[in-house]
Amino acid sequence: MRSIVTVSLTCLALSACTSRPTPAPVGDPVEGQKVAYDLCSSCHAAGPAGESPNPKAPPLRTVLDRYPEDKLVRDLTDAVHISHLKMPQFFFGETHAADLVAYLKTIQSQP
Repeated sequence: MRSIVTVSLTCLALSACTSRPTPAPVGDPVEGQKVAYDLCSSCHAAGPAGESPNPKAPPLRTVLDRYPEDKLVRDLTDAVHISHLKMPQFFFGETHAADLVAYLKTIQSQP
């Protein structure tokens, strides 16, 4: 009986130590649409259809196909240079990056 209790307590203690994936921050897609059109649309197609003004810039509706949303929020928040292209560096506050990703989720093209 004592060994069962010991094993149970050990398992419980170890389960508290496991790391869980951090959920992506929740943003406001309406605010994200404003960010997309204000900061991104000079190069990227910012809506659910259309071509990008800069042919080397992918339409925003395809970005999450190749960039995990939690990483994109983190990189935008940290002002990481996220492209091999000559993409300008923007300084997103924590909420604006999450807002932009929330908007991108609403316009993603279906494969």
